[in-house]
Amino acid sequence: MKVGQWLAVLATAALVAACGGDDDGNDDESDDGADSTTNGGEDWPDELTLVFTPSSEAQQLVEDAGPLAEMLEERIGVDIEPFVATDYAGVIVALEAGQAGIAGGLGPQQMVQAENQAGADLILQSERFGDVQYVTQWFTNDPDTYCDNNPIEVDGFLFCNGVEDAEGPGDGPIGEEAIPQVAGRAVAFVDQGSASGHLVPSLQLFEAGIDPESGVDPIFAGGHDNAVLAVYRGDAEVGVSFNDARGDVVDQVDDIGEEVVVFAWSPPIPNDGFAVASDIPEDLKQAITDALVDIAGTDEGHQVLNELYNIDDLVPVDSAAYDPIRTLVDELGQLLDE
Repeated sequence: MKVGQWLAVLATAALVAACGGDDDGNDDESDDGADSTTNGGEDWPDELTLVFTPSSEAQQLVEDAGPLAEMLEERIGVDIEPFVATDYAGVIVALEAGQAGIAGGLGPQQMVQAENQAGADLILQSERFGDVQYVTQWFTNDPDTYCDNNPIEVDGFLFCNGVEDAEGPGDGPIGEEAIPQVAGRAVAFVDQGSASGHLVPSLQLFEAGIDPESGVDPIFAGGHDNAVLAVYRGDAEVGVSFNDARGDVVDQVDDIGEEVVVFAWSPPIPNDGFAVASDIPEDLKQAITDALVDIAGTDEGHQVLNELYNIDDLVPVDSAAYDPIRTLVDELGQLLDE
């Protein structure tokens, strides 16, 4: 089955899972969280490590992670030590080795790995702009090659091939007819553990008749922002990331929206989320879940989550929402082995 067909199934599953869960969030917004502190159980640990995925510049994530850890501490009464892994795989290793009890910013492929490999429990999914799905965006510094029309500016960023008319992830795929032009070119991927930054675009390349390992010159930038910067600086002609990662580097290069043009979108992909280690007491897992939802419902918490991963809200998630991602991982593995 084509990646678009699998992701269409995935999009439906993700939306059903998100809409079907119970929202235990507190509608009363609290700035300090003092009224929602949980009385800990006797078997609760004194400290937990909260590990984050390095999907953007690591030092900035370290700075943004501290306030979230403090808010969580206030609500559950357990010391929270924030930690940013060096790569996507490191997050899963930390969960599997018992070095971390909570993991945040897990991309959809990581959510699958967290459950299947580390035995973790998936608890929450990120929501952005009222949606629990996103897309891979394809972008370039050579629009003459990849754009069928003159790039059009939308809110300070250039798009072409109809992407400029998209209203949300559900409109993908768009512009896939331009992907065959990528053959033989340097492509900036994010990380091998990234769904939007490697898994989905690799399958799109296979569908275009291009081997993602030998048919292009792959570069792994280590983060979505770094993939955008690699194309901006000319290290790669084409790159992939979540939509729209260009916004994360505007403060570094103010002409990024003019110099890097988005020319294609993938089908929709389920959003990232949070997971907890399986050996954590059940009542603590629930307390962590409730606390994160409560944090997302406050002005201060919303700001912190938005600075971390552009998260607008956190909603319950069902493992089934990621089943098609499991299939895509298997499919990519089989294709690469052939």
